[in-house]
Amino acid sequence: MHVLRRISRAGKAAHEGSRVAAGLAVRGFGRTPHTHVGELVSVAPRTWDGPSEHPLCVLTPSDGHYMTTFFDVDPISPSGRYLVVTRLPFIWRIPSPGDRAAVCVIDRVEETCKTVYVSTGWGAQLGANAQWGADDDTIFCNDVIEGVATGVRIHVPSLDAQPLNGPIFGLTPDKRYSFSADLNLINAGIPGYGVPAPWWHKQRAKDPRSRDEGIWRTDLVSGERSLFLSVHDIVSDLPDQDDFASGTNYVFNVKVCPRGDKLFAILFAKGVRRLGEWPPQLVTCDLEAADIRLAMPNRLWRRGGNHPNWAPDGARIVMNLTNGQGVMEFVRFRTDGQEIETLAPGHRGSGHPSLDPRQEYLLTDAYVNEGFTDREGTVPVRLIHLPSNTESTLARAYTNRLGGPRRIDPHPVWTDNGRTICFNCMIEGKRQVVVADVSALASSR
Repeated sequence: MHVLRRISRAGKAAHEGSRVAAGLAVRGFGRTPHTHVGELVSVAPRTWDGPSEHPLCVLTPSDGHYMTTFFDVDPISPSGRYLVVTRLPFIWRIPSPGDRAAVCVIDRVEETCKTVYVSTGWGAQLGANAQWGADDDTIFCNDVIEGVATGVRIHVPSLDAQPLNGPIFGLTPDKRYSFSADLNLINAGIPGYGVPAPWWHKQRAKDPRSRDEGIWRTDLVSGERSLFLSVHDIVSDLPDQDDFASGTNYVFNVKVCPRGDKLFAILFAKGVRRLGEWPPQLVTCDLEAADIRLAMPNRLWRRGGNHPNWAPDGARIVMNLTNGQGVMEFVRFRTDGQEIETLAPGHRGSGHPSLDPRQEYLLTDAYVNEGFTDREGTVPVRLIHLPSNTESTLARAYTNRLGGPRRIDPHPVWTDNGRTICFNCMIEGKRQVVVADVSALASSR
């Protein structure tokens, strides 16, 4: 089975490589669209045409491809007035080094879309990972500057951009620090979440249990970066690591809990015998780099599972996990891996699950290969009311029927204290961002 998967992945990689090669040729003839900082266009919200019980509108312009970032990053500014998105120059291939994308701010009052930064540090899954700071004046994103993948702090009113010395990924609730893996190493195994890498040569970790790589902390005020926890320090504190002794460990997703006192990190290992390709583990620790715990061991995760996410209480984690009968479920568990419970029994797990601030509703989407796709090629944005264990469909999103590194994930995310949901989709051939008013959910409690 592992051999067949590798052959299939190699074939897909060759296909994507040919697309990138064609894209480089096109770029050489100057056909790649460009945008400029300060560029301003009008954008009027458009009503969503699909069936839904809640009011939906499209906030992004129809002239290009726009996306938000991950399913736990709020794209709406602290005041609620602005939406931050990444405008992609294309979607027919993955980016290569030097391809430019724009970080844009949509003013929901003035109905304008303004380019505030142009970045070469973006991917098909997270864009430039643009995130709001503590106020409407500050945005953080990633870029590649003089060959180094790093973060940038943007002052929106003046369009002034200051490079940081470390990357943007999981921000603390007060927006003071960012915790992240090395963005170049992320693309070694999880394309679309770091920065563009040459398709023929992806950077790899040099040390199986590196003392020089791991989780980096960036001070978003001073810009200084420091190694928060090395891979060696993490793995040395974890139980049940004998199976991973033959592999090389990588840090992927790093997220800080809503309380701001803990983080989790996904570890992948390359070259581990018997466990397949890139077996994952989930670890947690406090923000003093202590109390390192194995929250989800590979012996459970390898049955099938994905997309851990902090619960709003900051004490537990939610994710998809396959049970002992081979059925994917939504589960929730403590940061030490104890007390695993099934959420929404009888509802099959899928996509990117998250809970509203009151932990009454579970929100998720679905991949095209998870059995939820209809004849038109749309996938559901799912809402499950946990107290009654009943499910409804917020919307059906067209995602171009894509899997692989160019896939278009809805990545639905709660905002406005649970009264609004944002998600990505395709509309008339363009990537767009849709906002749903779900305030009726609160009024019906």
